[in-house]
Amino acid sequence: MEGRRKLTKRQEELLSYIKAYKSEYSRSPSLEEIGDNFSIAASSVHDHLKALEKKGYIQRDNTARSILLLEEDEPKLRCININYYKKDGSCTKLTLSNLILDEGYEYFAIQAPNESMINAGILPDDTLIFRKEKKAKENDIILCKVESTDEVLIRRYQIQAGRILLTNINIDSNLKVCMDIEIYGILTRVIRFYE
Repeated sequence: MEGRRKLTKRQEELLSYIKAYKSEYSRSPSLEEIGDNFSIAASSVHDHLKALEKKGYIQRDNTARSILLLEEDEPKLRCININYYKKDGSCTKLTLSNLILDEGYEYFAIQAPNESMINAGILPDDTLIFRKEKKAKENDIILCKVESTDEVLIRRYQIQAGRILLTNINIDSNLKVCMDIEIYGILTRVIRFYE
């Protein structure tokens, strides 16, 4: 593995074990499983994994079974923090990886407030990731403000005979014809958490 720092014998053994485990189970081993396999304490496992990460062989986050094996030319995961606006009016930070979001753009997230977009696969409380944009293309799902009423809506954007049409894609589809809207962003991802 040219270009990387040399591993100790134990680090090589741990790396081989992680590769074999992931190949067999399609997931990373836990710290306990690694410790049991090598008859070492969890703190020692942590130290070895930290060394493997520092030397560029693996990458981890703070979740269980989160060991990612890195090829030498593979880009590293980076975390991107974006504002997350909940329907109760609060705003927190949401941390996502650069595998979920394309770099070079600004994003924000909101909690889906209701069932108005259920036929587009958006359920109440889903986390909606928007790329900040001022313009949209036909059929984009957008977050916008209707200038005449100051309503903020999530709708499918369409244009017909020079008029802007905003549809909510619900069973009882509600078509809103607008002249002027301010677009805040275009929907790029929907994240659903199961707890």
